[in-house]
Amino acid sequence: MFESTVVVARVYTDETGISYEMPVLLTPQGPVHVLLDYLLEHWDTRSPSWMLKVTSSVRLFLDYLDAHSSYPNEQAIFQTFRQRLITGTIAPESGEDPSGLWWSAKGPHKSTRVIRHLTDFFNWWAARNPGKGNPANTWAGSQHDLRLAESAYKYRRNKAFLGHTWSAFEESARSPGNKGASGKVHAPPRVEKETALAFPEDRILDLILKGFKVGNRYNYRDMLITLLLNGAGFRESEPFHLYLWDVQEDPLHKGQALVLIHHPAWGDAPPDPSWTDINGRPRQGRRVEYLAERYGLVPRYWKLSTSAAGWKGGMHESKYGGYYKQAYWFVPEFGKLFWTIWNLYAEQVLSVDASLRAHPYAFMNLMREPIGGLHKMGKYEASHAAAVRRIGLEPSKGLGTTIHGHRHAYGQRLRKAGVPKEMIRRFLHHTDLDSQNVYTEADRNECVKHLRLAVDRLSELSSDMRREIVQVTEANVEGLSMQTVPKLIIP
Repeated sequence: MFESTVVVARVYTDETGISYEMPVLLTPQGPVHVLLDYLLEHWDTRSPSWMLKVTSSVRLFLDYLDAHSSYPNEQAIFQTFRQRLITGTIAPESGEDPSGLWWSAKGPHKSTRVIRHLTDFFNWWAARNPGKGNPANTWAGSQHDLRLAESAYKYRRNKAFLGHTWSAFEESARSPGNKGASGKVHAPPRVEKETALAFPEDRILDLILKGFKVGNRYNYRDMLITLLLNGAGFRESEPFHLYLWDVQEDPLHKGQALVLIHHPAWGDAPPDPSWTDINGRPRQGRRVEYLAERYGLVPRYWKLSTSAAGWKGGMHESKYGGYYKQAYWFVPEFGKLFWTIWNLYAEQVLSVDASLRAHPYAFMNLMREPIGGLHKMGKYEASHAAAVRRIGLEPSKGLGTTIHGHRHAYGQRLRKAGVPKEMIRRFLHHTDLDSQNVYTEADRNECVKHLRLAVDRLSELSSDMRREIVQVTEANVEGLSMQTVPKLIIP
């Protein structure tokens, strides 16, 4: 049995003292170094969450290799691994698994993702080792590193034989329903483009003004975060990069907040008078420098701990200096409400001893230990779920009442108001015009509404045809109801 665990560790690559917080696949023989090298090489281009997914995929593959160490056919190992991802390893007839893996069926979507992670990993190894022979002949590392290197070598060697690796499957998966030499490919089913459900428009003010109120006390902090999500369309993680300096009254719209969420690393540092050079003069620079020199921190999207917060990228602006994403309030009243609540929240922040705030972030602990500590995404998620329940709703993705339903509500609001797609792209901070589609596709209620309107138009254009359809349908339904329906017996 393949013994392993995934740990989050600090990895050092030189003598500078700089470390990388990243996942490490650990075995009794130590870290899997080939995988670690791969992750390190992609550290500055891929996210921590991607690293976790790749590590999980490699771990699955090593687990499978360990259970099939004497596999006679090196070409078939790729194919059967892919198939066991789809089907699982437990025999449905007996409920047994002689391999000891006990995998449940992961389905086509997750299977394809795992395979693509491994394909990219093997191609990376092949590019770094062009023309290299079987590593087993010269290998001096651990057994698990050797297995991965051998697999990458075999994958490269067999890649020319279509169907002998999973290359053919991966290509076919991009066009579900294609027929290959071996029959229908088990690719992900094609689905209609529909938006995820948005948070109910008629309940958002209830959530903000009532849901985040416990007794006589308002949770101003989480009210502000929710306004950024629903009123300005930010992703859940983005407000957790906001600094105290990043909010001011909009000079063009009195009484409304101007909010700029700067890039966590490359945005301009704030005008903090406490950040000075060796001569005591105010320092200027990027936020990555400011965090390191002022607080001994790294940007939150570089971390994998509970204090981490992702940053998906997208389009930034630079009118006010640096790289940032501006809050475009829709409707404007959300910006006014934010400014009012922000000033109430600022009073609470000022009551916290500055020495307890060992960070520059706007959202912090005010009622629980450590006072002044970072507010974490997990705590906000729990607070949001409790607020949803306080107004009589249930947190559910299917109902649109989870956190991400707010960004969908913002996108839907813009589309229904007739805002052009190019402007919606800008307000959602997308780089690609098509990226907004998931937020602006029609939902089920709109589809039903369109059908109802179409029925009305049919009645106007062809009243005789419409009348005949109604009469014939009603007559047949009445006739069906008079028949004796046999009882359905389920064995």
